[in-house]
Amino acid sequence: MLKQIQTQSGNPLIGPAFRFALVEYCKPYKKSHGINRKFNLDTSLIPKEHLPLHDRIINSRDQIHAHSDLTVMDSKLFVHESMGQRYTPIPQNRIYGTEELKNLPEILALIEATLDEMYIREKLLESELVP
Repeated sequence: MLKQIQTQSGNPLIGPAFRFALVEYCKPYKKSHGINRKFNLDTSLIPKEHLPLHDRIINSRDQIHAHSDLTVMDSKLFVHESMGQRYTPIPQNRIYGTEELKNLPEILALIEATLDEMYIREKLLESELVP
């Protein structure tokens, strides 16, 4: 999906598709309370140079894509009275969830490098099996 996004710069669905792809990327690294998964990936297979990007993606999933934390939105509650009615607007920062889109080549490199490490680990584990 991310490779398609790279080639479809004018498509209006790029934003939602990118956000969906980031959430999907995070699934193996997160615990699910709805689905009983027994195994989660840790960060040991992520190359060190990609860890900061990985951490940003995980944080954006937790705070923006999946939960919309108010702390990230920097909300402030105001009470305004007009014509005898009280209103409580909550202004927020505008966060679209596509802030990492400019780093798409690095995200693809992160995924490819992590998969390469997984394949290496798989071969190593296979070689350690008793025939």
